Amino acid sequence: MGKILLLCLAVLTCVGIGAALKCLKCDFTIFGIPCHTTTITCQDNQLCATIRGRAAGHKLIMKKNCVDKGKCHTNDNSTFADITYSTSYECCEGEFCNSAAGAGAQLSLAAGLAGLGAWLARGL
Repeated sequence: MGKILLLCLAVLTCVGIGAALKCLKCDFTIFGIPCHTTTITCQDNQLCATIRGRAAGHKLIMKKNCVDKGKCHTNDNSTFADITYSTSYECCEGEFCNSAAGAGAQLSLAAGLAGLGAWLARGL
């Protein structure tokens, strides 16, 4: 019976490895107003991100999306309507880690598999 459990865990691990990262997407919001989010699947070279724009030291705009890993933890400057914004890219790894609940609310693949294994093993 133990061999069957190990085989099941190995199969589940292999299935999870090929899975693409899913994140929340919010096109644009201002002044911290909640925005409508949708689910997006990132490409292999991307992570989930929350992108914040500031002007004159105030948090004004926010977006959520997948971004290229090279953009993570960087700052850009851009101008819109004659206002210069400082844009920061805060990235995270994990399913929907850019949700309002934050990265701590995620269940990693390893933790999920360990929990499943413990649940299956108790019935043996």
